[in-house]
Amino acid sequence: MKKTIDINLGGMLFHLDEDAYAVLSAYLEALRRHLAATEGREEVLADIEARIAEIFMQRMAGTRQVVSTDDVQAAMSTLGQPKDFAGESAEEPEPTMAEDRSRRRLYRDPEEQMIGGVCSGFASYFDVDVVIVRILFVLFGLFTGFGVLLYFILWAATPKAVTPAERLAMKGKPATFDNIRQTVEEEFKNVESRLKDKENHRKVRRAAQGVGDVITSILLGFGRFLGGLFLVIAFFFGSTILVAVFGNGITIDGAHLSVSELLGIFLPAGYGLTYFWTATTLVLVGPVVALVLLALRLLFRQKGPVHRAIMGTALMLSIVGIALMGVLGTRFGSEFREEATVVHVEALPQGVKQWTMVMATTPVEGGTKLHFSDDDTDESSWILTDSEVYFDGIDVDVRPTFRDTPSLEWTAEAQGGSRRAARERAAAVTYEVRSDSTGRILVGDLLHYPKPDRFRGQTVELVLYLPVGHSVFLDATTVPYLDDVANTEDIWDGHMGGKTWLMTEQGLAEFK
Repeated sequence: MKKTIDINLGGMLFHLDEDAYAVLSAYLEALRRHLAATEGREEVLADIEARIAEIFMQRMAGTRQVVSTDDVQAAMSTLGQPKDFAGESAEEPEPTMAEDRSRRRLYRDPEEQMIGGVCSGFASYFDVDVVIVRILFVLFGLFTGFGVLLYFILWAATPKAVTPAERLAMKGKPATFDNIRQTVEEEFKNVESRLKDKENHRKVRRAAQGVGDVITSILLGFGRFLGGLFLVIAFFFGSTILVAVFGNGITIDGAHLSVSELLGIFLPAGYGLTYFWTATTLVLVGPVVALVLLALRLLFRQKGPVHRAIMGTALMLSIVGIALMGVLGTRFGSEFREEATVVHVEALPQGVKQWTMVMATTPVEGGTKLHFSDDDTDESSWILTDSEVYFDGIDVDVRPTFRDTPSLEWTAEAQGGSRRAARERAAAVTYEVRSDSTGRILVGDLLHYPKPDRFRGQTVELVLYLPVGHSVFLDATTVPYLDDVANTEDIWDGHMGGKTWLMTEQGLAEFK
């Protein structure tokens, strides 16, 4: 019977036997020495670890939990040994078109994207200039009218090339150590060149102008179709926003909160409240002025070039506001582009086989409390203090483990504009977990993170791993947080609270 060692690899937890751990440690150390003088060494190593984690997950495929020496050897064989790259290797012949196409996969290319990276992804797959693909999309849209719809369908259906392995597969290259290293080095060089290249700024402006033209055309079409209904709705909507902005705020579930304070945890950095309210006011100028002019025309039969000039100016201001909102929305969406997790392992007392899990109230001093609920979505609670954001985005699960001892793990997840930003946000998430010698496990009902981090999908997944023969009593307080806990009776999460559950060979079963 071999001893197992737990490691965090690529943001995922793996259990390795002693021999596998020794081989993997030696391999990673050899890579680290080989990359000692390489720019972006840490990024290369992080991507290598992520690729090894992918290979482990593929080989185990949910059928086992312990990584063996064979798994490590397979990963090393796929990536290659550092000694293979000690010198310049002979130049290999170019692959044939059939061989190249067989290895390629279709992804969206975020490195060369103008909007969603669809065209650049197709250009990489077919090995053609991206300008040609973009021209074809534009021509298809002009002559068929379905270009925009097709683009968004492909955007939704095509995965994005995030990891170096995916970017290499997009270009028809194997995800070896040398290729990953070259990919990261090229990314560093591209970042440096883009900082100095003003052409990218002109591209962004042209893209924003094109998006603004499309939005303008759509709005004009809807304006002709909806007419007065749009004016009335815009008037009441604008009045509500203005009251919320310049009034005393809003009240949600008995809690008083200014709209500005609520927006503070969502708006991207660099886009303050002044930007948001300016864009909102400009968007509302057109509908409000149109409503006023319509009222004057109906009441006093007034109509003339002055009215048309005022209306044209108001519509131009609204278009500017829509463009500003589009820029804000694009930036906001980009901060949810990447996702990262950080795994925490909590120590449990030894010699205990009967456990009790209780959700404890997280102590919070002061702050504004918010509670949202409706018939279609789960309830959610927020507490905003001067420095922290408290949120009940917690999922609880109970799973089997093949180890002799139980373990309690919680994984913090967050999103960001880059993997590093997402990892930093995930690492900043704080969550309270306590246990004692009686087997009582107290877990907090709220996670919290620094307010300047803003809300970028911060959540916590708490998993209790039980060996066969161990049991857990799920207190009724855990019911709102249970997340599709698998059990032999197929009982819903809402009916699992207040009962004792025994881990058997077949899975979690109700203890009667």
